[in-house]
Amino acid sequence: MKPLTQISSATIVTTTLLGGLCMGTQAATLIGEYLSKSGSKVSSSLISLSANSGNNTGLFPGTWANNSLLQTYGGHVVIDAIASDNTDVLYEDLLGLGLQNGSKYGSLVSGLLPLDAISSMDSLSSLKFARPTQFLSNVGVTTSQADRSMRADIARSTFGVDGTGVTVGALSDSYNNLDGEAADIASGDLPSNVNVLLDLPSGGSDEGRAMLQLIHDVAPGADLAFYTAFLGGQADFANGILELAASGSDVIVDDVINLAEPMFQDGIIAQAVDQVVADGIPYFSSAGNNDRNAYESTFRNSSVLDPIFGGELHDFDPSAGVDPFQSISVPVGGELFISFQWDSPFFSVSGGEGSPNDLDIFLFDDFGNLLALGADANEGGDAVEILSFFNDGSFGTDQFNLAISNFSGPDAGFMKYVVFGNASISEYDTNSGTVYGHANAEGAEAVGASFYADTPEFGTNPPVLEPFSSAGSTPILFDENGDRLSTPEVRLKPEIVAPDGTNTTFFIPGLDVEGDGFPNFFGTSAAAPHAAAVAALMLEAAPGTSPEVIYETLEETAIDMNAPGFDFDSGFGLIQADRAVGALISTPPEEVPEPASVFGLLAVIVGAGSRLKRKPKAA
Repeated sequence: MKPLTQISSATIVTTTLLGGLCMGTQAATLIGEYLSKSGSKVSSSLISLSANSGNNTGLFPGTWANNSLLQTYGGHVVIDAIASDNTDVLYEDLLGLGLQNGSKYGSLVSGLLPLDAISSMDSLSSLKFARPTQFLSNVGVTTSQADRSMRADIARSTFGVDGTGVTVGALSDSYNNLDGEAADIASGDLPSNVNVLLDLPSGGSDEGRAMLQLIHDVAPGADLAFYTAFLGGQADFANGILELAASGSDVIVDDVINLAEPMFQDGIIAQAVDQVVADGIPYFSSAGNNDRNAYESTFRNSSVLDPIFGGELHDFDPSAGVDPFQSISVPVGGELFISFQWDSPFFSVSGGEGSPNDLDIFLFDDFGNLLALGADANEGGDAVEILSFFNDGSFGTDQFNLAISNFSGPDAGFMKYVVFGNASISEYDTNSGTVYGHANAEGAEAVGASFYADTPEFGTNPPVLEPFSSAGSTPILFDENGDRLSTPEVRLKPEIVAPDGTNTTFFIPGLDVEGDGFPNFFGTSAAAPHAAAVAALMLEAAPGTSPEVIYETLEETAIDMNAPGFDFDSGFGLIQADRAVGALISTPPEEVPEPASVFGLLAVIVGAGSRLKRKPKAA
């Protein structure tokens, strides 16, 4: 049952109607105290975190207090603050409030802010708005089975390469929070000279160290470097990319997504990626573990108003009917994270007028109780809302209802949300691509995943894509100045696939699929470092090779996994290290064909006037 099944499309919704759809006591308190649309500069999630930091309870069941993506350390939270004008002035103002590990990039200031200083930010004239950083890594005496799966062992023996003279830098959560580095060095699973530029102070899973183990297995002669992407928000992530480049990294790889990165515009992390690639450094990014768990549509008016702020609700039903709710499944014990965005420019990227409209997203149960929402004041700011929810089992169901409303400004011509966590869309699913943010940057090589045992070297041909591996693509609609492109740009993502599910000494704890005593590392987080390691072999074989040639060679020597040529699920296919290295030092193979058009809903919405965009060809 849905909350609005008995309400006609012409009904004007109030909190006393909707067959029980109402805010309830908790929601009323939250709306009254924290979620006023009067223009607070501080996001509702930060305000709620501050208000409840003492008792660790949420204003809604299972929302911000239980949000595992919030980065909190010792009474501090990692924030992204956007300057109203001068970034240096904002930086100094935030230092005065106790900001630690501060970092600046463009109009953003990131860092660790004391929880008790959150409320003081609203009075800063230098601040346009602030929100918490929500990063997610794409996870899902030993040697990675990817070595064989990618034929990297054959590449090393045939061409005499092991990555010597090449440095690979990685960004992830942490490197040595678990104090396992010494044991890994002693067992030969890591070199003794890893250059750790910045690590988390505590609380990390050391996924970064696991990534470096995988690189060391494939390219044992390469030097390694690490920078945490979890300590300082988007600005520090972008600066971390530049720091790795400045410290001598010849290849860079990450396995992180910030949920608030722009979908339809290149944000500051994507810009940093493009900068280092322009400087000659190949950049590999995990495509993500979200399959096609995304929804996209134009905004369709339902003539039904939301009971919280009075905005008009979106009609999810694409037919003649009207349905302002979309069923979504969140299993007991499961988390739901949604990044919801629409076709308006980001102030944090472009400055200027920012978003001209303000959309909100809500989660209700079948009785009309509001459970979670993303409802910041977006006009003049960024066109993004983040919704988080934890099903603790007290709701008696795993089925919930999403609603989207337009609070103010023009209706969105195109909007999209991507689901993270172990939730799934149950109704009106458009099966849309989930690659966005810096993995969708023109200069990045986005990497999908195939379980190593499902590849030809282990008896499966053609290779099989992991069912969770993220698909492309998300259209770029705005340039960095915030001007709408005359033709939407659809980039070919992901470009390649590499193996996952391979052995490490410790990661993922408790997941040992072969029973050999070594945990298996699943996810595109494992695939991306394998691809970066192959790039290190290629660069030793042919020093100075440009990123464009590295990418093209990997793509043109890959094994097709689906239809011939490129597709938006498996890209150009599973990389083969021996063929890639061989192609660099001999005649390149024939080019793989590209698709003629975009498929699915993306084609309906932007495809008629869009252009497919592959990276620039090498000279």
